[in-house]
Amino acid sequence: MTLSLNNKKKFLIFLFCLSFLIRAIIFGFFLSKNKNYWNRDSKAYNNVAIQISKGKGIVNLDSSYHFHRVPAYSMFLALCYKCFGYDIKKALWIQIFFASFIPILIFYLSLFLFNNNIFLAKICSIFTSFHIGYVLFSGLVMTEVFFILFFSIFLILFLRNFNFFFCQKKYIKNSYKFFLISGIFLGLASLMRPVGHYIVFISLGFLLLSDFNFIKKIKSIILLFIGWLMIVFWWLLRNYLLTGFIFFHTLSGIHFLKHSAGRLVMKSHDCSYMQALDRLNNEINIFQGKKEKDIGRKLNEIEYCQLAEKVSFKYLKKDYVLTTKHFLTNIFKTCFSLYSAMLLHINSGGKLPDYNKNRGWKKVLKRFLFPDTLSRWLKFVIYLEIFFHLFIWIGFLGFSTYSFFCKDYLCVFLKTFPFIFLFIFISLACGFARLRLPIECFLIILSFKFWLDLFWRRKSGLWIKV
Repeated sequence: MTLSLNNKKKFLIFLFCLSFLIRAIIFGFFLSKNKNYWNRDSKAYNNVAIQISKGKGIVNLDSSYHFHRVPAYSMFLALCYKCFGYDIKKALWIQIFFASFIPILIFYLSLFLFNNNIFLAKICSIFTSFHIGYVLFSGLVMTEVFFILFFSIFLILFLRNFNFFFCQKKYIKNSYKFFLISGIFLGLASLMRPVGHYIVFISLGFLLLSDFNFIKKIKSIILLFIGWLMIVFWWLLRNYLLTGFIFFHTLSGIHFLKHSAGRLVMKSHDCSYMQALDRLNNEINIFQGKKEKDIGRKLNEIEYCQLAEKVSFKYLKKDYVLTTKHFLTNIFKTCFSLYSAMLLHINSGGKLPDYNKNRGWKKVLKRFLFPDTLSRWLKFVIYLEIFFHLFIWIGFLGFSTYSFFCKDYLCVFLKTFPFIFLFIFISLACGFARLRLPIECFLIILSFKFWLDLFWRRKSGLWIKV
């Protein structure tokens, strides 16, 4: 199926308008009410943004240097505040405008993965326009929109410009500049969410397995890395000059402490979650006091982060069975949690389910199968998401299975699965649906490809060639 240039432009304009309209309605009639756009992490980004807009630099409200999170989203908010005043709603309307380009990017990503299959690209992009995860996070003070935007551009530029050496040869008009530019967009994504360095290693592995000759492989790898480093270097240098350490953020220590070690201590010592945290914090305070006495000064933020990681890993290594169960549970939650959980969270006034040792799978499932809300439209959204969630995962598993019998499927699967695995795996400490959102595009595209081919096979007895 081909599409003329004029018709493609009309479709993409329609797609953008549809995406913007849906996001504007949800934001205007729901998220903007009662400040529903705020999240637990939002204030940290906003406080730094206010300081940047005042010319004080990337610092906290108390003027101490900020290391806890990467800075790009706060810089976006600061730019909006400088241009339009301290009105978060105006910043979010700008964010919604950019978010409306994501379905267009997924349209092109699908085209490049499946050799200009226009029908598949149209279905995937329209589905993305309505997808509750993409729609909901468009209007929240969170990094998801811009990370997905930059990451998607990286995927389009990178994945279309090489073939694996063991796959069918396809003509690709290669240009070294695409690897440099893709590295730049990956760098921008890395300053939105600090996972870019993992993606760099996956990408370098892909290029080593490409059908390029040795010289071209080396040039492509160098250009990709240079493009990424050009963007992140200033942040790493700034942190090194201020602390003597090279790092992206200091969130990991507290993250493992609260979401992993705290839960394990709660279960192993048969105590409440808050008692478990108190136990861990007391242990950290003891280690901190000894360390500060040895070095003759207070620990800086990255040193405290490393100390929190050390204490956390101590408990993670105590009971490998319990730790493995905890990690697998979080990975399962990332894979199968619903984005509408955020709607339940907002609808309940920001109340989160309690961490306790008696909270099992039955209570988790009951929360969604029998949601505690009087809102009929919210129940409808939840049940609708459950249906499409199952539809997408069954289709993805079908595609994954059939890839072992179809080489064209396998080549696409191998290009996408390492990214899927990465984002699922790094959620082992704490599982949330939103951690899956950057690779939701792959799940959607591969799933719809499987279902369309299955429908066509039943109709004609043949699989559509990739």
